[in-house]
Amino acid sequence: MKEGKIAVIGLGIIGGSMAKGLRGFHGAEIVGCDLNSETRRAALECGAVGKVYESAGDAIDGADLVILCVYPDSIVPVIKENRERFKRGAVITDVCGVKTEISKGIAAALPSGVDYVGGHPMAGREVGGFENSEAELFWNTGYIICPIESSKRESVDLIFEMAQYIGAKYITVNSPEIHDEVIAYTSDLMHVAAAALCLDFNPNMNRAYTAGSFRDCTRIANINPDLWTELFLRNRKNLLDEIDRFSGSVNSLRAAIEAEDAERIHEILSRVRDNKLYMDKKEPKEGKIK
Repeated sequence: MKEGKIAVIGLGIIGGSMAKGLRGFHGAEIVGCDLNSETRRAALECGAVGKVYESAGDAIDGADLVILCVYPDSIVPVIKENRERFKRGAVITDVCGVKTEISKGIAAALPSGVDYVGGHPMAGREVGGFENSEAELFWNTGYIICPIESSKRESVDLIFEMAQYIGAKYITVNSPEIHDEVIAYTSDLMHVAAAALCLDFNPNMNRAYTAGSFRDCTRIANINPDLWTELFLRNRKNLLDEIDRFSGSVNSLRAAIEAEDAERIHEILSRVRDNKLYMDKKEPKEGKIK
């Protein structure tokens, strides 16, 4: 794809950052779409996009690469409603945090001659909106690429190249099923834990009692309820398995503390430390899909 057209559908923090980060990629024209008129104005004014539309179809028309940065439940409808607007030979990707159900729906809705490769940038903040987007959002982050059975090798390579271009450092290629299994732990469960910590809290606490550990563990509790309701339910089975495993770990610690078993507590915490150090060093496999 050279000097083609990239359409970013949805200009929130991820879509806006995608548009900004992709400036110059293959010399392509970048256009955007968003329902919010103020977002459209801001994206055009700052140069994140060369053109911007309210209609997804108008942005998709003639695009060589379409990046869907909308909520999970909206992805398949956008494709279905604009089947006739996709250019033959175009590649569709997305940034959705759940893949198995979504990829099956996309595969069934794909227009003839259009390819799909799933994507999930492991970046974001506890705040959203175009006003919080920036080209550097994806620098030194992870990116998960999820081809489906019909995905072409050159399309997968294009998304790999795109991920590198926006600054992703840790890129891995895996199936939608493996993505959802792992993301249930590394992302979904982390949001569940932060939510649980803030669902009920000690009434005597105030800011004088908080330090780095409180901020680190509760940062993402400033959550988007609309988005995360969809993500939790779309990955329900995997997430329930992780919640059960997490509950078992909490109960193991609780039992050791209740029994005043210092040796057992020390043993658990030593294992925790070793596991954390191991996870921090576990690199993705290098290279593009075979």
